[in-house]
Amino acid sequence: MPHRYFVQLAYRGTRYRGWQRQSGDVPSVQETIEGAVAQVAGKSRELRSDQRPIRVVGCGRTDAGVHASDYYLHFDVEQPLRDNWLFILNKLLPDDIVFYRVWEVDSGAHVRYDAAERTYDYHLHTRPDPFLHLTSTLLDPGELDTWAMEMALRSIVGHHDFRAFCLTPDRHNTTTCHLMEATFHTEGEGRYRFRFVADRFLRGMIRILVFQLLRIGRGEIPPDELEIALETKERISVGQAAPEGLFLSGVKY
Repeated sequence: MPHRYFVQLAYRGTRYRGWQRQSGDVPSVQETIEGAVAQVAGKSRELRSDQRPIRVVGCGRTDAGVHASDYYLHFDVEQPLRDNWLFILNKLLPDDIVFYRVWEVDSGAHVRYDAAERTYDYHLHTRPDPFLHLTSTLLDPGELDTWAMEMALRSIVGHHDFRAFCLTPDRHNTTTCHLMEATFHTEGEGRYRFRFVADRFLRGMIRILVFQLLRIGRGEIPPDELEIALETKERISVGQAAPEGLFLSGVKY
């Protein structure tokens, strides 16, 4: 019987077109990891498969340029992994992908379907910083009405249909999500963070929400704009916040 393993990992998504493997010469996190696993498979009996190549399954599909500080994948192998497997994989992976730990699970466990809660953080900064530009979005300096943003955030917590905040709503069986937390934090001088915790997220949902929240903070639209969009379900035809500030930062099973 095959052995199924969960892996906890992190990656900086700057140079990838998202998590999911894509056709053509397009770099993805999934394909890069599978390439490293294939190298080990050529030397390791427990990873060798005469029937099909080993495929890794991810806990979610992050978009191009989006990062993950707490991500999970699983894969199946015919024999138990060796004790030094994690060390070997990290030596082969590029420096923007790191495997933290690996453990065996029941054959029916699934990193995507078994996830009960996901957390995303969106980082912003207002002072140019050469060490932040890949992992935080530079925001135009100026006053933000934090009270207005916090009021807007409170109005979207709970079970709602987030169709208005989805790039591809018709591709989902349902656009209803349970948003358990939506908060805004000051991290220090000129540094901020939005946090969203939910049972699931739709494509583009967080970046659209952040884009609208920043417009509320600047006084461009009223704080009740998000609540109105939830009620009308009319898609918001505006831009999205830049991807470099967005992290998948937590998954609970």
